[in-house]
Amino acid sequence: MFRAIKSILRLALLLLLSASLLFFYARYAEPGRLEETKLLLQPGASVPAQPLNIVIFADTHFSSTYTPQDFERAVERINAMQPDLVFFLGDLIDNYNDYDGDPKAISQALAQIHTTGVCASAEIYSGNSAGSALQSSGKFAVFGNHDYGGGLENYYQDIMEAGGFQVLLNETVALPACNVTITGIDDMIIGYGDVSCASILPDDTFNIVLAHEPDIITDMTDFSVDFMVSGHTHGGQINLPYLSEQFLPPYGKIFISGEYRFENQRSTLLYVNRGLGTTKLPLRFMAAPELTQITFD
Repeated sequence: MFRAIKSILRLALLLLLSASLLFFYARYAEPGRLEETKLLLQPGASVPAQPLNIVIFADTHFSSTYTPQDFERAVERINAMQPDLVFFLGDLIDNYNDYDGDPKAISQALAQIHTTGVCASAEIYSGNSAGSALQSSGKFAVFGNHDYGGGLENYYQDIMEAGGFQVLLNETVALPACNVTITGIDDMIIGYGDVSCASILPDDTFNIVLAHEPDIITDMTDFSVDFMVSGHTHGGQINLPYLSEQFLPPYGKIFISGEYRFENQRSTLLYVNRGLGTTKLPLRFMAAPELTQITFD
């Protein structure tokens, strides 16, 4: 009897120690990691005019557990990649109404992200054709659902623009010097997302779609989309049985992390970035924060 009780106590202690180590790793170790994923694209019929270097990041979810100071490391890593284009895929602040930080500090950090300027000449599409010309920073963003929720809707665009990012609201921008066209789709959950805005993408340029939610790609496989990038899922954030499904949000239950290739006319490639911050719980497990660098073969 005594031996049985002793064995049970040892097992309980072992389980408690294992749970404590798992919690410590998920709370402090993995959220502090920052992985760089390098993706080499082999374009099909339409190619960029030059070998572009693109960096994407998403889902910062600024809060008390992910601050502009934490973000500085990501900024340094992005700049070290010397990107031609930088895309932010939404969910800037986790809950704006509860955020105690200064949004200006976020803008200042975003402004420290630099591009080479090779795609500085841009044209906004009007209808089905390119319209007014503008100078582009090469930094583009879209809304995520958290950018509408929590009171951020009226401030998100100003914060991003103060950081040098052009926010695309169901809009398309042509970069003639790079033979690239970019469509940014608004958030689909709370916002005003319209996938049909990507239907005007031309056949003779390399076409990129920015969309916070990845699952909407299934509605665009008949369009001239070469490459779509999304965030939203955090790669599952906590990949444990029964828990990961609870963290998968609407429009993020099919395509969760990494590359997905479609067998359509353009051989469209979707990449889902795991993001930088956390939501609901300040934990990550088997879904480390990620920056993605895309280059062309």
